[in-house]
Amino acid sequence: MRVKPSFSFFSIFLFVGFAFNASLIRAQTAPALTTEASRMDSLAASQGQNKVIDKISGEFSSFLGTDSRAVVVGLRSGTPINLTTTTPSPTGGLPVTTMTTITPPTGKMGFGNVFISLALAKQQLSQVGITQPTPSQLQAALLGGQITTGTGTAATTANFPGILTLRSEGMGWGQIAHQLNMNLGKVVSRLKASNNTVAATSSSSTGSGITNAGGQSPSSSDSGVVSGRGKSLGKIGKGASGQGETGEGIVTGSGRPAGSEGGIVTGRGNAYGVSGGNPGGGQAKGHDK
Repeated sequence: MRVKPSFSFFSIFLFVGFAFNASLIRAQTAPALTTEASRMDSLAASQGQNKVIDKISGEFSSFLGTDSRAVVVGLRSGTPINLTTTTPSPTGGLPVTTMTTITPPTGKMGFGNVFISLALAKQQLSQVGITQPTPSQLQAALLGGQITTGTGTAATTANFPGILTLRSEGMGWGQIAHQLNMNLGKVVSRLKASNNTVAATSSSSTGSGITNAGGQSPSSSDSGVVSGRGKSLGKIGKGASGQGETGEGIVTGSGRPAGSEGGIVTGRGNAYGVSGGNPGGGQAKGHDK
């Protein structure tokens, strides 16, 4: 009796095709990741490091909690990151505080690589159901180690090679993502979106931020000084009355421009030294009793 093989040539063709497509996607994704990582470093150089640190910290705040900024700064500088965990005492005494130190084996990293490291760590931990890791769990994801989840018979233990450890051994991000079975395309998308946000914030802050009394930004033809009625002093052109508006930066007590009335008013709001008559038809008095 002839035994049929457990696989067919068609199955082999599908497997080879899938492997080829996966390799092609990784080959296309890696350059895009490198481009976005370099772009983040450039934004930090042009817009200030604090702006990028704030952006990365905010991006991973739900993942790292209050430790987010300390982790970002530590990975960026390559210095030891000291994180503490406080748990209730099993005997009912004082809470127990435990310190975990994460020393990046990669040394100082660019901001783009910091972002990638945390994005991969977040994705890897989520695969075992961890969305808000403890310091020791984050240490295992970045440096390597074991993480046990669940209790009793439901407990499972996963081994982590360490994202930063693999990176320090010379592996590229594409290789690391492939070894850990992670989606590098998602990392590229998140990194690109963060870069776009930082760039957009920079572009929107290039305006002068100065407005006149009327709530408008002074144009290139305005002097930047406005009258009591909110009009620009030295504005080129004419007002609604057809008269030029130049020189009406000072107003009288009645709210009229001083350029036509001498600029000094009496206690009753009448102009002092007006060339025309007063409301009673006579000349304006030199003083007010």
